[in-house]
Amino acid sequence: MRLLETHEAPEARGGQTGPERVLRTTFACNQRCPFCFVTLTGRRAELAEIERELDSLVQLCGFGGELTLSGGEPTADPRLLDIVASARQRGFRRFVLQTNGVFLARPGLLEGLIRFGVRCYMVSFHSHRPTFYDKITGSSKQYALAVAGLTRLLGARGCRVIVNVVVNAWNYRDLPGLMGFLARLRPGRRPEICFSMINEAGHEKAPSCAVSLERVGPPLRRALEICRREGLRVDRFTGGSAFPVCLLNTPGRYADLRRVPQNRVRYAEDFPEDTGGRAKRPDCRRCAYDAHCIGVPASYARIFGLAALRIPPAHG
Repeated sequence: MRLLETHEAPEARGGQTGPERVLRTTFACNQRCPFCFVTLTGRRAELAEIERELDSLVQLCGFGGELTLSGGEPTADPRLLDIVASARQRGFRRFVLQTNGVFLARPGLLEGLIRFGVRCYMVSFHSHRPTFYDKITGSSKQYALAVAGLTRLLGARGCRVIVNVVVNAWNYRDLPGLMGFLARLRPGRRPEICFSMINEAGHEKAPSCAVSLERVGPPLRRALEICRREGLRVDRFTGGSAFPVCLLNTPGRYADLRRVPQNRVRYAEDFPEDTGGRAKRPDCRRCAYDAHCIGVPASYARIFGLAALRIPPAHG
């Protein structure tokens, strides 16, 4: 896989305009989430490769752009602080770190990242139940460290913390409980919440992890109610892993504010094996949110169909 990827910037980054630049410093990870789309080879990118990518970014977007650091697991890379320092030398001042948070429990690492200007953290945390956490992440005895790392992050002043929850067959029933857990984790400090679907590659790779939208809908709606009650900000449903907002009671509150490209969307009732891209029902064209939604992965449609997609009330 390439070290540098460019994606449409999700609303979760807050205030960022233009594409999201993702630099993968390593393809090693301490976890093995079965639905993860990254090919984990165990390889760390050579520093010379990383510096070439940083130089190309400077030419592309100039000094002062935002850089998302990812992997694999970037905090498992002992060179991470050196990489951030190298990016700063080239003029980058705003960073997003994508992480599972386990290594942030180590003394000194979080402090070093903050010192170098990393103040936005997107933490994958999919269950507050240790048994399910282990199953979802393909790990063992990392739950307590993940909670400790997330708690430390929430205690760090001036840091933005977004918890990314990939909804799957093992955690969807517990979404309301997970929101309650996150609201109580650090008194006086609340993370932001991003709910994500398993993406196209994840459905193909681990169909047993997938869950139908019919099943997800009720606990997701209850989880959103708890977020509102507990003061947990929920990011709008944007990007390639977003749930269709027609699942929600108030879709307008969470829909993407931008019109999104529909070039990969196929409007149909069935999707054969050779169909990639995104899927919507033909009736979705009449939905008020159609231009702001990219539907679901075609791989999801092959497993579950599209009966869950509906036209929400206009006042939603």
